[in-house]
Amino acid sequence: MHFATSGCAHRASDRSIDAGPASPDAARQPITLVDAVDLIADTVATCSISSGVTPMLGGADDLATYPSSQQVPLGAMIGSDAAAIAWDSSRFYVTVRSSAFANAYEPLHIYVEVGDALSEPSPAQGKEYSGLIAAIPFTPTYLIAVRRVSDSGSDGPYDGVYVPANGWVTPVTPLSAVTDVFASADDQTLSVQVAWNALGGCPSALRLAVHVVNGAAGNEWKDLVPTTHTPWQMPGGGYYQLDLTGSPAIANWTLNP
Repeated sequence: MHFATSGCAHRASDRSIDAGPASPDAARQPITLVDAVDLIADTVATCSISSGVTPMLGGADDLATYPSSQQVPLGAMIGSDAAAIAWDSSRFYVTVRSSAFANAYEPLHIYVEVGDALSEPSPAQGKEYSGLIAAIPFTPTYLIAVRRVSDSGSDGPYDGVYVPANGWVTPVTPLSAVTDVFASADDQTLSVQVAWNALGGCPSALRLAVHVVNGAAGNEWKDLVPTTHTPWQMPGGGYYQLDLTGSPAIANWTLNP
């Protein structure tokens, strides 16, 4: 990294920081400001999350902005439901079309466990919602939770990134309907995009389980990702494991079990 070669920046780069001789007989070895900045830049680790895919979300036919390689099969669908998931070096993206969203307060829950080297998965419980507590097949570090109407007028905005440390009660990173969460005009599709700095900064691996909390007796959880996910029964069934440093195409994900 170098400064521009015009104006004061150019003159500043000609100045030297006198490092002093190693001994009275050693020649001076001046270090320029440009050299110093380059040395600092070389020591800063770069994030290895791949450039991936960037869908242009906004609430209008969001599923179509993902390539076919990112279309995810769903389990326990209500109707002609569908989903797509992707990432790039800046954000993680999820879009789900579900008949459940006709109810303004049926949420989409996206559980993730992130890190550089993930240990053996350990099943855990998720966030309580309407008296239901989901079984998650790993120990999630974050929950991305959104619904068509975020603020019911009583408990404040719901949309956000939650953590287990506070019992999944209050979002540590609120998500805005203007920039982060998008609902379609027909009330059938929800999309969310979350910056990596809200999900651990720069993880290289991610475990994933997704569902809609439907709430109806006998159909409490719908639109499952992966299709083997069983939030109604411990240990929670299947999950996907993603290598964030590689291609985001679903064909490259690992399904467990």
